[in-house]
Amino acid sequence: MKGTLEYGICAVALAVGLAASGAQATTVFAGGSGTGHYSTVQAAVNALPSTGGTVEVEPGTYTEQVTISKPGVSLIGQGTSASATVISDDLSAAEAGGDIQSATVIVTSAAKNFFFENIQIQNLYTQNGNTETQALALSISGDRAVGRNVRLIGRQDTFFAGANGCSSTTCSSPTRVYLYGSYIEGNVDFIFGDAALVLDTCTIQIDEHGSLGGEATITAQNNRSSDDAYLSGFVFTNSKIVSNPATGLTNDYLGRPWGVYSINVFINTNMQAPINAAGWIEWEPGTTDYLATSYYAEYGSTGAGAAGYTAHTRESHAVYLTAAETDKYAPDTFLAGSDGWAPTSVE
Repeated sequence: MKGTLEYGICAVALAVGLAASGAQATTVFAGGSGTGHYSTVQAAVNALPSTGGTVEVEPGTYTEQVTISKPGVSLIGQGTSASATVISDDLSAAEAGGDIQSATVIVTSAAKNFFFENIQIQNLYTQNGNTETQALALSISGDRAVGRNVRLIGRQDTFFAGANGCSSTTCSSPTRVYLYGSYIEGNVDFIFGDAALVLDTCTIQIDEHGSLGGEATITAQNNRSSDDAYLSGFVFTNSKIVSNPATGLTNDYLGRPWGVYSINVFINTNMQAPINAAGWIEWEPGTTDYLATSYYAEYGSTGAGAAGYTAHTRESHAVYLTAAETDKYAPDTFLAGSDGWAPTSVE
């Protein structure tokens, strides 16, 4: 009994000491009421110490733009599903002063080791009836980011994953991003950037662009160098690609190269959407010639959209991998970097 009483006294003293020193809690809450609860996600993030911490987000819709610029921040939705906890905005690139600035959630290069789970992030600019333009849901430039069971909703340029210190030909440091069991929706270049990104066991939904003849492109990857000077490229593994509506269109593409070099690899992907047999399309057909210097590869593609893969009728520069050649694209291998990062073990 004496030991319990002494522990209680010490705990109270510690709490008083923390309060007196102005120390900040490492777990705070968005939504709800009481000590440590904030009405917005941004206020909750701001309340964390400079070393980061966890924001538990109560179910509901938070209409705001959120910027995270400190390391070690985790955003965890507390609902029964990702769609129960939503961060939503409707900024366009023109309104925000730039493509990246339009993102509903912006994870800056200072925000390393960002983790988010069981949450939906969306930009409803186009869905609100506006003329379609760039309007991001999420921008990540912080290295070693991990998302599990998240939903990213937009149309053009839904999700940007961008490396750091980039010039026209290289980047000084990588941004590595790993998403597992997640959902991304859009129509034009809606997964784009120059980072190293692995989408594992994810669902990619294409919303056909404009008219029934409109062209939809999933990726626009930009590797700035041909000599592997920095870690870059998009890898899709054990995932599926669907479309809405399922109209039997043929103008859906896996991607187009945003720049002279581009790296996209699809491994064991179920392509239910009607992907064009060519698979890939030039950045500006008839003007640019980036496919010739890019690396677009597949292994184990299945479904109606994989017809060009199984028949080996993808565009002429496409690469058909062997099983052994896919080993280097396993998440913990491809994203390891110089520090041996193992994203699949991050929780």
